[in-house]
Amino acid sequence: MIGRRSLIAVAVALTGSAIVGGLSGCGKEEAAQQGGKTLIPIGIVQLVEHEALDAANRGIVDALAERGYKEGVNVTIDRQNAQADQSNLQNIAARFVSNDSKILFAIATPAAQAAANATKDIPIVGTAITDFAASDLVADNDAPGGNLTGSSDLTPVAEQIEMLHKVLPDAKTVGLLYASNESNSLIQIEMAEEALDELGIA
Repeated sequence: MIGRRSLIAVAVALTGSAIVGGLSGCGKEEAAQQGGKTLIPIGIVQLVEHEALDAANRGIVDALAERGYKEGVNVTIDRQNAQADQSNLQNIAARFVSNDSKILFAIATPAAQAAANATKDIPIVGTAITDFAASDLVADNDAPGGNLTGSSDLTPVAEQIEMLHKVLPDAKTVGLLYASNESNSLIQIEMAEEALDELGIA
């Protein structure tokens, strides 16, 4: 899985290929028209309104614009927020596919899962996702294959536990708070427990 700094580079490469393919393969009926220009459609689906996820959304749009893919100039961007509703995610992803979007950006794991379930052909770039493979988005994080890639927001859990041990060397027990229904939280809690076990901390 690529690093956060490489996300936009990959996205731009995918978008560039999609736009070139779109311009050569789209009829006028398949692409948006504005002021006589053909605009290639891009979809962004976000799980819920949240400061970090909102920032990721803005970052995608801004970085694309910096690289020449500007809204209203050569692309049209459909931004959708699912308000943490799974059925909304599915409907949004299906609509993006129906509208012949040339690339999909998915912000947060459930959004990426909905996009991945909706298409095996349209390129998907995910972000705000901890572990793509553990979330069944790709076969392997190092070689994702398929039509989905993106950046991981995995924190250095083992290093954090090591730092905690250095700051509080006499600590015998550590409390861990996590969301049991969230795959990214489960992944990190397991990593934390493993690191604590190695240090003999309960």
